[in-house]
Amino acid sequence: MSYIFKENLVSSSKYSIKCPYPMKPRYVVCHNTANDASATNEVSYMIRNNNSVSYHLAVDDTCVIQGIPLNRNAWHAGDGSSGPGNRYGIAVEICYSKSGGSKYTAAEENAVYVMARLLYQYDLGIDALKQHADFSAKNCPHRIRDEGRWNSVKTRVETVLQAIKEGRCDPKLSSGTTVILPPYSPGDESPSLPGLKFTVKVICNELNIRKEASFTSQVVGTVKKGEVYTIVEVSNGLGRLKSGVGWISMGTDYVEKVTVDSSSTSTDSFSSFTVKVICNELNIRKEASFTSQVVGTVKKGDVYTIVEVSNGLGRLKSGAGWISMGTDYVEKVTTTSSSSSSGYQVKIVNCSVLNVRSGAGTSYPVVTTVKANEVYTIVDESNGFGKLKSGAGWISLSYTKKI
Repeated sequence: MSYIFKENLVSSSKYSIKCPYPMKPRYVVCHNTANDASATNEVSYMIRNNNSVSYHLAVDDTCVIQGIPLNRNAWHAGDGSSGPGNRYGIAVEICYSKSGGSKYTAAEENAVYVMARLLYQYDLGIDALKQHADFSAKNCPHRIRDEGRWNSVKTRVETVLQAIKEGRCDPKLSSGTTVILPPYSPGDESPSLPGLKFTVKVICNELNIRKEASFTSQVVGTVKKGEVYTIVEVSNGLGRLKSGVGWISMGTDYVEKVTVDSSSTSTDSFSSFTVKVICNELNIRKEASFTSQVVGTVKKGDVYTIVEVSNGLGRLKSGAGWISMGTDYVEKVTTTSSSSSSGYQVKIVNCSVLNVRSGAGTSYPVVTTVKANEVYTIVDESNGFGKLKSGAGWISLSYTKKI
């Protein structure tokens, strides 16, 4: 089962009638339409008439149609011009409720996913899911209430909401998927949803890296706009960076999923190598062509792994795109023969605390520290720095002793 998401938004000339106030949502409000019209017909009628009655979304067995912007109020809860339902609730109308049957059952299931995604999008808990009847004396959603199933519907929404937080369900309202993957344990292969990848691009200016999967956990570093990272686990709305440095928010205001072809991680027919950017700024292009769309930039001193070369450009291992291999722009980074897959162990000496940096050089930010006499495995070397096997970052080898 799935749905198609479409927008058919009311004209701004009717905002004064249908949605006069800006809104920061506090609730998601469940309704039944009490007739047997489709979502398309419901919204088309609502946006073209001049009645003050309005709602944000109509859901049927195949479609979800949005008629009112989610950042504006709607008149749906019957609690007056200043009532919390009308002023702060996103209205979700479930279609085909008059006669019920298989079409209604499918519409209600789609609505469960829609309501869970709205709660997640606005960082709301399950207690923010309301019935129309919570705000006024109307028996709505009538079919759910008449059948005594509100607690059941609420539990279903909570199940989907939790799956979204755990990375087992696509969080995007527009995705249309109604799939939940089973829970998985550490050590299992990371789950993969249709259309849901574990590579993300940072879209805000700066995003905190937290030590644990909690928004109250210690901040151990930051990532920047345009950077691309691989997520290997999702918990409580945060994603764990493959590097092991920590966790970042998976909120859609902060990151966006990057679609990566399965070939992007394959190095079977190509020996990957590492390059360092030596110009001030270098474009990342979508395809292996100098006329292809620019999708981001890399900066001087940044180091990247190249997994394929074509037409003078190299494909970034992260899947973000392609950069020029011109010698005016990048130089290959030579690693010592001691860098092997098994690595070697070092002991921290000649200092009490040693910085762990995000890259192989003192220009990279400090993400954490290690202490004197602690022992670590080094799996790569560059510029006098060693890469920790844990993935936490790089340390200066001048303050270590091989053991």
